[in-house]
Amino acid sequence: MSELPDSAIDLHEVEAAIAAAIRGGGINSVRLLGHGEISIVLAWPQADPSVALKRVPPFRNAAEAQRYVDVCHGFFDTLRAANVAIWPTELLTLVRTDGKAVVYHRQPIADTTQLGSNVLRNATPTESHAMLGAIADAASRVCSPTVGFDVQVANWLWDGTTATQIDFTSPFTLTSNRKDITYDSHAFLQEYPLVVRPYLKRELTKLIQRYTTAEGALADMVSNMLKEGLDDWVDPAIATINQRLGTSLRRETAQAMLDEDRAFMPMVLKLKKSQRWWLHHTGRNYEALLPDETTYDRAWP
Repeated sequence: MSELPDSAIDLHEVEAAIAAAIRGGGINSVRLLGHGEISIVLAWPQADPSVALKRVPPFRNAAEAQRYVDVCHGFFDTLRAANVAIWPTELLTLVRTDGKAVVYHRQPIADTTQLGSNVLRNATPTESHAMLGAIADAASRVCSPTVGFDVQVANWLWDGTTATQIDFTSPFTLTSNRKDITYDSHAFLQEYPLVVRPYLKRELTKLIQRYTTAEGALADMVSNMLKEGLDDWVDPAIATINQRLGTSLRRETAQAMLDEDRAFMPMVLKLKKSQRWWLHHTGRNYEALLPDETTYDRAWP
């Protein structure tokens, strides 16, 4: 298990670099370690990186940022109670001069050869691969009606014996009625045009509900394997899931999820880009650094 270095980080400097990239340089003007659909992974310091930083869109005030931090720590506790290994993660909050608060997840830079998707890409497909069993077991222990778990293989590190979860920027924890997340969704919804936010809030909440059962979370994992070109691993993964959970997951279910996400996620990015264009052309600031394309548009190995 890697440890976080002791060196301090000037979050004002980090935020200034992100703001400059948002204003004009774009995603290629900063050094990234990767990106997903929700957040980017920034290498820091840029010249000689020692840590990975994941930035959450600004909350309206420090109190809402702290609420999010508390939810993250609660999710860490849930994972630990389920005996799921957690990549070392420190949450840092910057309260800006405009009163908004930005949360960064600070982590050691991971060995990309241990990233779950790369592990599978470099191994011979087999139902007996221990990482698949470890992920299936973790999902069965964590998922509940109010706790979802994004277990796609790209969210894990595998050292040969232990599956370690690395992605915590958007904990899928729901209120008791399952109709909303447990922290302020405005921070994420502000990236979109105002008129579509109620619709997107409903759709994204429905998407999160997918992850609240082990079968749903693992079906999503398989759909992401299809997306990443890991087709040869799909049948072994499904066999492992069905054996461990006693389910009857089929490839067709995962394919249907992929088809739905492949239509939805690029549309979501287009909405973000339209909001960015509108704010920039009306003299206001957009608050997120966007990738050029979604992971659904990427050409995978």
